[in-house]
Amino acid sequence: MKKRNIAALLLLIGVCIFGYFVFTKFKWGASGPSLLSLSLDNSIESLDPAKAYSDDSLVVSSQVMEPLYQYHYLKRPYEIQPLVAEALPQIDQKGLILKIKLKSGIAFHPHPAFKGKKRLLKAQDFVVQFKRLAMESLKSPGKSLFAGLIKGFDEFGKNINEDWRNIPSTDLPGVEALNDQTLVIRMTRHEPNMIYYLALNFVVPVPWELVEALENKLDHILVGTGPYEFIGLTQNYYEMKKFTKYRPDFYPSSGDRYANVEKLLDSSKEKIPFIDSIRFYITSQEAERWDMFLNHDIDLLTVPKSFIPKLYNSNGELSSELKDHEVKLKHFPILANRWLAFNMKHPLVGKNDFLRRAIAYAIDYSKYVQVLSQNTNLRANSILVPGISGYLPAKAFRFKYDPSLAREYLKQAGFTKDKMPTIVYSTRGNQSIQLTEAEFIKAQLEAIGLKVEIEVLDFTNFIRKGRAGELMFFTDNWLFDYPDGENILQLLVSRNFPGINKSAYSNPRIDSLYDELKQTTNLDQRDRIIHQMEEIVFDDLPWIPMMYESSFVIQYPEIKNFRKSSIIRNYVKYLKLER
Repeated sequence: MKKRNIAALLLLIGVCIFGYFVFTKFKWGASGPSLLSLSLDNSIESLDPAKAYSDDSLVVSSQVMEPLYQYHYLKRPYEIQPLVAEALPQIDQKGLILKIKLKSGIAFHPHPAFKGKKRLLKAQDFVVQFKRLAMESLKSPGKSLFAGLIKGFDEFGKNINEDWRNIPSTDLPGVEALNDQTLVIRMTRHEPNMIYYLALNFVVPVPWELVEALENKLDHILVGTGPYEFIGLTQNYYEMKKFTKYRPDFYPSSGDRYANVEKLLDSSKEKIPFIDSIRFYITSQEAERWDMFLNHDIDLLTVPKSFIPKLYNSNGELSSELKDHEVKLKHFPILANRWLAFNMKHPLVGKNDFLRRAIAYAIDYSKYVQVLSQNTNLRANSILVPGISGYLPAKAFRFKYDPSLAREYLKQAGFTKDKMPTIVYSTRGNQSIQLTEAEFIKAQLEAIGLKVEIEVLDFTNFIRKGRAGELMFFTDNWLFDYPDGENILQLLVSRNFPGINKSAYSNPRIDSLYDELKQTTNLDQRDRIIHQMEEIVFDDLPWIPMMYESSFVIQYPEIKNFRKSSIIRNYVKYLKLER
């Protein structure tokens, strides 16, 4: 080979290597496609919108699937606005019938089930999904929202004999498509939070052709109308690309004070989405996520709690490691709380009130917040969280750290030094922060004489065992799906066990008050009901509230328009990559 040819070949190889480096490190070229890389904490068990309920599964699916309504990205308090609906529902005088018009010309992403034809959104697609939610066999966490609320919902599963093939031929009286563009929902009572329910991922359109083609098994596929088209799971990441036939949609042109101060309105009225491709990397280990961020393999990271000390130097300034990477650091409050929970059906912890009280007084709550969050979170004083109607900021937390009193309660529980029970504490995942938490709880309880065994579970098995009532004692947390206290109180209703009531808690008074709450529109009366429920829960003690969570986020400077929210998960369409 001539020297000139060799030189040319070497130059070409060099250009290719440089191009690859630029693409992987900076995620864009001068005019090439942009790529945003994000991380997931855990593997996803199901993407089926009837089943998906972990934060990771909802974040992934929310870029692809679209419910009727969404939250305004830049306004707090949260404000509902139409997404695929044309407007807010038309409501009859009694508040029992909702009529919802759909935007016209909305296309689904292509799928072989559509046989090469362009498939437009129809009202019937929502009817199919409501029918799927009603099926007992799918075990949807969203089923309880509509049980007893939508006419005929409770009976539907029995009427179709739990056979998905009978969905098209069996009516659901409470949900009807008047025509392709008009959905009607008939309720048995007025529900003040119904508009929030219609913004949840449970209520997204699902075409019958897809259900039929996949025999109602939608765990590993996403086909929606959203800004991003699902490609699938490739190695260790989920991949998506911009949907080229996405309808015209635009970045918001108004926002609250934070949006204005942080210059989040600079992209006002520009067409969205901005970014061409997304990758969601599955990285269950916190150290791996941290290293991936520093290597610029992911662009934005919610900082694991155990890595918070790495954010600052001894002077309280941004660490040199992050400064060298020109990283931006932001701190966001989120609608999330954390608590210790007991299985109330367990013969040891569930049947012994004094034992639960001993544990409640054995915890050094201030130290817990310090260990778990480096004092960046707040100690909880309520089941509710700040920012939710009914929350009382001045409420005194009923339990405090008092080891002497804890030992007295152990005696009343019937235990002595020679006769101490063994408590099995199950972790909510196998990341380092969950293991640190487990060791802290173990040390606190062993200090008053209890014996503690730690059962390390990954998140998938924690959810499975928790919903089946197979855990004894554990930590749980909740990211609010919508900004109302009812959202978390549903976890304490007896009919939600087995299921989201992982504590297997049952109190007829709580059930009655919850049903009353769901029928009450007066805000003051709703607050009174919530306060009553909370006092009953503290008397029975299935839960011990621990702390309110917040998030540190680090991002590279080329990412624009990011604002974290625990209930706005379809945020990627608003993000830009600019160098």
